[in-house]
Amino acid sequence: MKKSDNLSQLSNEELLKTLKNAKAQFIGFMIFFVLLVIGCNYFTFTRGVGIYTMIPVIFIPIIIANIFSHGKIKQEAKIRELL
Repeated sequence: MKKSDNLSQLSNEELLKTLKNAKAQFIGFMIFFVLLVIGCNYFTFTRGVGIYTMIPVIFIPIIIANIFSHGKIKQEAKIRELL
């Protein structure tokens, strides 16, 4: 994905393609994250607290970065009146 500074330099087609890819990546990552949380909770309840209990916490900054990145791309598309 392009840096957010370069979003204004993208053509309309490239911006829409970037938005579509960002949305697909976000949805895929959220599915992965939900499955990770379910699996880690299962291991925590069956085996007790361990290192796998904290694994979902490590991914929270990545989720926040994805949300902000997707928001910037969506905002640029709204500025150009593509949405």
